[in-house]
Order: sequence, then C-alpha cells, then structure tokens
Amino acid sequence: MKRLAFILVALMLSLSVSPNETVKQRIKQMQRTVPMQYNQEVQTYVDRYLKAPGMVSRVRGLSLYYFPIIEQIFRDNGLPTELKYLTLVESKLNPQVVSPRGAAGLWQFMPESGKAFGLQRNAYVDDRLDTYRATEAAAKLLKRLYGMYGDWAIVIAAYNCGSGTIRGAIKAAGGKKSFWAIYPYLPKQTRIYMPIFIAYNYVLEYADAYNIQPATIDNLPAAADTIHTTRRLNFQQIARTTGTPVETIRMMNPQYLQGVTPAGRDNIICLPQGKARFMRKHAAEAAEADETKEETVAQQ
Repeated sequence: MKRLAFILVALMLSLSVSPNETVKQRIKQMQRTVPMQYNQEVQTYVDRYLKAPGMVSRVRGLSLYYFPIIEQIFRDNGLPTELKYLTLVESKLNPQVVSPRGAAGLWQFMPESGKAFGLQRNAYVDDRLDTYRATEAAAKLLKRLYGMYGDWAIVIAAYNCGSGTIRGAIKAAGGKKSFWAIYPYLPKQTRIYMPIFIAYNYVLEYADAYNIQPATIDNLPAAADTIHTTRRLNFQQIARTTGTPVETIRMMNPQYLQGVTPAGRDNIICLPQGKARFMRKHAAEAAEADETKEETVAQQ
C-alpha cells in the first residue's frame, strides 16, 4: 500500500512539471554572453522544430562539420560562439542556398553587402559560398554592429533588418537601446528572428534529450583542412592528387562555380582532414618543376 502511494505521489510530481516549464528552465540555464529570454513565441518555434526531427537531425549532422570552423573564427575575433546559431536561422547550414532576393551562403550575404566585406563574386567564384571567407566577413559585420549598439540581441536583430531599421526603432522607443524596448517597432520578420535563434539554440543543445541524433551527411567529412593556392586547379586534378572524391571536393568548395580555382588570387581549398598535406606536396613539386623549366629556358 505504501509503495502504491509513493508511486502515485511521484507520478503527480512528474506531471506537475510541464514540458513548457522544462524548456523555460533549460533556456535559463543556457545563458551565456548572448541573452536568451523564454517566452511563448520561443516555445512555439521549439515545438515546431521538435515536430520536425528529420530537419533537426540534418542540421545537427551539418553542425559537426561547420560549427568548429565558425567557432574558431569567432574566438579569433573575440565574438560569442553561440552566434554560430545564426547560420541555422539564415541558411540551415546550407552554404549553397540562394534566397529569392539573391542572398547566398551560410550567412546569406547580398551581393552588395558581400562586396563591402571583401567577398568576390564573378563567373568563376562566389566567396559568399566560402565557409571561411563568409564567416570572416560575418564576424567583421557582427563586431561592427556590436560597436554601434552594445547589445547582442539588437545586433542579432540588425543582422536581419539592417542598421537603418534599427535606428528608426530606437528613435521610436525614445532612444532606448535594448531589444525588448525596440521590439514593438521592428518589422514582423525581425520580431520573430530572435525567438527563432533562441529556439535553434535550444533544440540543438538538448537534441540528445529528445533522442535526435546527428544525420550522416553524404560527401561531408568529419573535419576539414585547408590549403592556399594561387594556381589554376580543377576539381579532377585535386581529386587525383589527394584521392578525394570529386563530389566531396565540390561539396566542401561550392564557391568555385566552375569547379576550378582561378589563377592569380589567394584561393582557399577545403579538403578532408589529413588530405591537405598531399596538396601541399603537389604544389611544392609543381612550383619546383616550373622553376626548373624557367632555368632551362634561360640557359638556352
């Protein structure tokens, strides 16, 4: 009888903690540099994503490759690493996605804004699709925005709607520079941007609690290494030299639109970890061969 009473009490206590209350407490525990406030809108997006475990599984699988790269660049630039989740809001970690308005890459730079941060774009290359260069550009933009507003939540909003809209919202809020003060004066798309950002933070941080495992992503290795070259190399050459499938090279280097690195510029080639040394050896041998050829021509 006592055991039955104990079970009933335990059951009542477990039922007294609602799923929403669990999410609320977990988000409270997630507080880092970027403030994350729980509200019903955040809960709405958490529920939406948890009802799409396939999507969460895929972005979790992609994050195993992309997040370490982003985190290192952000640490080098003194930025909070949790800002990496902006890539989920922007692109769901798809570096090849292009929006109907023409924004492209993990960070969804428009052509003009990309150019302003040194991202080249022509028939052969689109640096907005380059994981390293686009993340460096995003880091510069985020640092600039923080210097303007000193509030990470406003920085996140400004990344979505632009500084001009934020200035108007601050003016409408009587000069107050806090996200929730300007919230009523922001466009609808920007008002939901922060809740979506928080929801993505939550579902990836607590994916294990919901038994959502990372998906295996075809042609994407566990980790990347890079090599710089000014030479014109095509993906077939790189594949032969490194023993890496062309499709893997293509997926890791979508910025080279024709499958070729343009000559005469600093090209970053991403390769599976451990493969870059083969490319470095090949590049050194090619350079040595060129020097020998030049000396032979000069002696004739």
